[in-house]
Amino acid sequence: MTPSFRRVRLGGLDIAVADDQPTFWDRVEAGGWEPGTLAALTPLLRPGVTFLDLGAWVGPLSLLAAARGAHVVALEADPAAQDQFSRNLAANPDLASRIELIPAAISPIPGAVRLGARRKPGDSMSSILLAGGPSGWSAPAMTPAVLAERLGGPHALVVKIDIEGAEYALLPHLRPLLAAPDLSVLVSFHPVILGQSGVEDVPARLEAALAPFAGWQAGRVGDEGAKPRGTVPEALLREPAHETWLLGRP
Repeated sequence: MTPSFRRVRLGGLDIAVADDQPTFWDRVEAGGWEPGTLAALTPLLRPGVTFLDLGAWVGPLSLLAAARGAHVVALEADPAAQDQFSRNLAANPDLASRIELIPAAISPIPGAVRLGARRKPGDSMSSILLAGGPSGWSAPAMTPAVLAERLGGPHALVVKIDIEGAEYALLPHLRPLLAAPDLSVLVSFHPVILGQSGVEDVPARLEAALAPFAGWQAGRVGDEGAKPRGTVPEALLREPAHETWLLGRP
C-alpha cells in the first residue's frame, strides 16, 4: 500500500508531508505558523551551510533547510515525533539524502535523560522539564561536545534550538559548537515552563545561559523576522519573556 501524503507550501517552497499533524500543516499552508522564524532563517539557509535542528519535532524546518540546499543534522528525542519525521523524509526522497535524523536529546550531561509531554508524545511540547508529567519516556543524550565532534571541521553553521525550557541549562555548555567561523543561533526561550519546573529566579538563569554569547548581536524575532535589539546579554535581559531571538557574531 502506497503511503499517503499531502503537499504544502513552506517558506515559499513545495514540501511533501506524511505525518499525523493535519491541523499544523493547515496552519503552515495558510501562512500562520511562525512567519518570523521562517523570515529570519530563510536567508541563512543555502548550499554549503549546515543546519543544526535541535528539537526538530516532525521536521518542518529541517525539510525547509534541505529544500534550500543546506545539509541538515536534526536531533529529536520524542519517539512519536521521530516516527512522523521519518515518514516525512520518506515522502521527500530528494531531500532525505541531505537530512540526518539523530534519535536523541541534546543535553549537557551524557547518558540517558527522561522526558515528558504536555498532552502526549508527538505533540511538539516534549521537554526534559516535563518528565514528571503523565506521559514520559527515556532517550539517549548527546552533548554539544560530542555533536561538535560528529559535525567535523569548520563550516558555516546555523543552529536552531527549541527544547521547551531546557535551553537555559543547555546554552552555557554550547561553546564546542560555537567555533564555526560563520555562525547564527536561533533560540526559543520558554520562561513559563522553566518557572513551572520550580526555578524561582528565571532572570538569573537567563543571564547565566547567555554567558557564551556575550557581545554577540541579538535580533528579536517578530512576525517579519529578526529585528536588531542590541548586544547579548543586555538586549535579552531587557525583554526576558520574549520567546525567540537570533544571535550572531559581532
